[in-house]
Amino acid sequence: MQIKKRDEIVAHPIFGEGFVVGTRYDGAEAQVQFRSGLCLWLPAKWLKLITAPKAQLDQISSKRLLEAFRLGVVPHQDIEQFTFGRAYEIHEMEQKLEALNQGNGDVYLIEGSYGSGKTHLLEYARHMSLKKGFVTAYCELSTQETPLHRPKRVYRELMYNLRYIKDNSEFHYRDLLRMTSHVGIADHCFLTPVLKRLREGDSEELMREVFWQWIEGESTKKYATDPIAPFRVRGGQKIPALYDFSTATDFYTYILTGLSYLINRTDLGGLVIILDEVETVTRIWDYGAYSRGLNFLEGLILSAYDSEELKKIDTRLIHNKVRPTPYIYKDPHILLILSMTPVHGFRGIEHIKSLIKDKSFLRKFNKTELEITYDNLIHVYECAYPSFQVELSRRENIFNAASHKGSGELREFIKFSVEAFDWLRLGLQSPLKIRRDH
Repeated sequence: MQIKKRDEIVAHPIFGEGFVVGTRYDGAEAQVQFRSGLCLWLPAKWLKLITAPKAQLDQISSKRLLEAFRLGVVPHQDIEQFTFGRAYEIHEMEQKLEALNQGNGDVYLIEGSYGSGKTHLLEYARHMSLKKGFVTAYCELSTQETPLHRPKRVYRELMYNLRYIKDNSEFHYRDLLRMTSHVGIADHCFLTPVLKRLREGDSEELMREVFWQWIEGESTKKYATDPIAPFRVRGGQKIPALYDFSTATDFYTYILTGLSYLINRTDLGGLVIILDEVETVTRIWDYGAYSRGLNFLEGLILSAYDSEELKKIDTRLIHNKVRPTPYIYKDPHILLILSMTPVHGFRGIEHIKSLIKDKSFLRKFNKTELEITYDNLIHVYECAYPSFQVELSRRENIFNAASHKGSGELREFIKFSVEAFDWLRLGLQSPLKIRRDH
């Protein structure tokens, strides 16, 4: 490869991402300023050019993209074409996926301020994981619906969003359990009876649906208590109950590690678990709930690291008080990817971060990266609205205003740019003029 231009964005397998600041020998060598601070002359063949070409889009797909851009997000199916300036983080995740494929679990933490693109990068990770054939589960944490101190709710959301691709078809959690039912595990108190039931089959559809609801973490209380229900659950179908207690962390890490073991035994590599908005654990003002939420997070992290301590029942760890289990089943195969906005003054969360070996803080985009993004935004807008035109001076004014508005944060930059294009296309008062008037 030859590099002809300055300011190209490139990636190196060891030094990460950087910008070309000079070339020599007709582009055979390039001087690269890396994000780590190093500035080196390197053979061009060692570098990967990551400046993305403009996407080939039709009018319908372009308008779909713009609807997402107005919210500051990118649709899942277009994530590869519209991910810029994150070569370092993508390289790290690719390496960890490859390690998972070799049987080594890991944890990766992405930190960044609001609007820096954490969720976008997690979507990219999800897309990449599925594309490479891994079983992938995703959960956006929240204080109301999926708080960490309610592990059953987090587990339920993960199972609802669990996907994997095999033979060019997409599959879900129920498909995974059916596929793994032939794997012989006789000592998992949850998965062993589940797989046995699947192997034996069941002719009663309602019973089968109650059975699925149980293993997916849905409530089956109405079936157990309603005296006029056509089928009532008796004895939890001879399977231990899945409790919603905040101390039941051991149950859910035990199930997840058991699943990862089954997944690995069926040549799907391992289980990739993606948790967004981890900082929401600090918005729980009940100290007991906060502590138990951190305990669940710590259990997940140490399970991904295959901690020997978590393979036995230890009274020093938090367990449910009814029927405790170890946190880890046999040899887990889990890659845990977390994202959070930095928080300060919470000793518990700092302890959690200290457990994680590999972290990345999303820096703000520089001018060159924003220019690449901006050019692609204009290209998408022109594909969606072929008659749309914006003269060079106004194009530069919008770019400068969007850069100021976004302060280097991608979400606000994209939203402002597309809104400005909308105002121009519709002949409305320019948002730039309104801004000057104030």
